[in-house]
Amino acid sequence: MKTILAPCLFGLASLIAGPALGQETPFKVELLGSITLPTGLSVAGEEFGGISGLDYDPANDIYYAISDDRSQKAPARFYTLGLKVDAEGVHGVDILASHLLRDAAGNVFPAKGIDPEAIRYNAAARTIFWSTENDIAGNPGVYEARLDGSFLRAFAVPDYYQPAADGASGIYSNLAFESLAISADGATLLAGTENALAQDGDKATLEAGSPSRIISFDIASGQPTAEHVYETGPIHTKATAEPPYNDNGLSELMVFDDTHLLAVERSFAAGPGNEINVYLTDLSAATDINGKPSIKDETVEPAAKQHVFKIGEGDFGLDIDNIESVTFGPQVDGKRTLVIASDNNFNPNGQFTQFVVFTLN
Repeated sequence: MKTILAPCLFGLASLIAGPALGQETPFKVELLGSITLPTGLSVAGEEFGGISGLDYDPANDIYYAISDDRSQKAPARFYTLGLKVDAEGVHGVDILASHLLRDAAGNVFPAKGIDPEAIRYNAAARTIFWSTENDIAGNPGVYEARLDGSFLRAFAVPDYYQPAADGASGIYSNLAFESLAISADGATLLAGTENALAQDGDKATLEAGSPSRIISFDIASGQPTAEHVYETGPIHTKATAEPPYNDNGLSELMVFDDTHLLAVERSFAAGPGNEINVYLTDLSAATDINGKPSIKDETVEPAAKQHVFKIGEGDFGLDIDNIESVTFGPQVDGKRTLVIASDNNFNPNGQFTQFVVFTLN
């Protein structure tokens, strides 16, 4: 549909490793390159943006990217993209196609009727999994769709994720299923809430994190098989601008190897801006809370975490935006690449769509 060339390239730079937390960091990160697309970019009559989930299909060298447009700029949709990456950097983005997401009746979603957030490509069936923070009734959901966006099925999300009218239980507004991951064996789909369920604990603050839930679904049956707590970090700093908004939450999950997930936490404070922290996390020793409507006043072992690296304003020479997506990309010179992308919120006042590629050593 459209090709956007990179306005600038970065050489290999800013070699860092995050704090060890008692053990050596398992890999180091080098910036390979980045590309920024302006807010307001129109593709085939649709505004491109809101990229809240990204996944790579290595067999076809393409990416699936989901927009969190709530059918307000155009009907809810996901894209297929090509990202031109080699040892010299990132050279452009091909916006190959746009696919409208549809409900069980085959209809596109009405305005404010869905809030897409995460996407994963299911290579075994050549379908996608995608999540929403809320549907027309305000409930979170996880779905499977064909590559043309048509509905296949919904996964069985427990009722206690549904928000109560008084706010005492269920997801907090806009803090639901922001992340998805497919297990290494392809049998399990994991979905993470950005912050706690209201009955489990508070939202993240400057002083403390929030006990997000990671729910595991059996892909064959669509039923939940496990739930674990992932404790986010606190908000990274105070807001210094009006309105004085700040937050921190689990914005993405990705399977790293047979036993570890890569977790991305995105913290924002009005004025200072964004800080992205990437962790390795392991659920194997965490308490399984599957089926428990609440964990308040219970002793629960959360998932183990190891900090890997941080991207603050100016780190790696980047003006970092609202990073909500992560996926492995192609190998470059024998090195694994990590691709992250930002959600511009369709905000023309200083936000943009950003794709950043790192190599892992």
